[in-house]
Amino acid sequence: SVGLAKAALEAINGFNLFGNQGCSWSVIFVDLDAHNRNRQTLCSLLPRESRSHNTDAALLPCISYPAFALDDEVLFSQTLDKVVRKLKGKYGFKRFLRDGYRTSLEDPNRCYYKPAEIKLFDGIECEFPIFFLYMMIDGVFRGNPKQVQEYQDLLIPVLHQTTEGYPVVPKYYYVPADFVEYEKNNPGSQKRFPSNCGRDGKLFLWGQALYIIAKLLADELISPKDIDPVQRYVPLKDQRNVSMRFSNQVDNVSLREV
Repeated sequence: SVGLAKAALEAINGFNLFGNQGCSWSVIFVDLDAHNRNRQTLCSLLPRESRSHNTDAALLPCISYPAFALDDEVLFSQTLDKVVRKLKGKYGFKRFLRDGYRTSLEDPNRCYYKPAEIKLFDGIECEFPIFFLYMMIDGVFRGNPKQVQEYQDLLIPVLHQTTEGYPVVPKYYYVPADFVEYEKNNPGSQKRFPSNCGRDGKLFLWGQALYIIAKLLADELISPKDIDPVQRYVPLKDQRNVSMRFSNQVDNVSLREV
């Protein structure tokens, strides 16, 4: 959340709310000191997700598309490598270690876990194909065709097909209750089964939207600029200092009267 807030503030800094009809008082300015505090907080946390989580797949959209919240290339590589090393699986990425969401051992009637209960989920966390899509998109933005192809190849076997032949991205893959102990004893040995997304008449729209974006980018039907018009993906040192403000001299009569 700190990273996304930092990225949002950077993107909106200098934005004129009234466009070419605005003037100096309609421009949004971000407090520089507050922005620096956000940057320092983010960099001090990474490559960890937080004090409680060693890493988290949610860091992918933070440090890469769509936020591009990190300017430090070394810290970016360390964070990305840790996410891939700790969370990548055959069917997608785990959200974080010991994540009980939608596992066979989770009690759906409770909104919280009991003390030490998360140990039960160690090794059987659900895997989410959506993060393969984030890695595909990241590869396009960073000019890494090998990464794009790698995750495209991983994605194909985990997609559903509708009766009309359209691909559907399942929300997650889980280990059935009968195979939990086998999976814990021999990680990666058991087949995981997909959620019902696409089979029950409902779609995981977040995943479907990213799938369309990733495919359009991979097939070069759109460019990174089409989905990042403010060019967040361009390193800060390479960005031109283009002001989004407009002249204080107002020609519009109605605005002059205001």
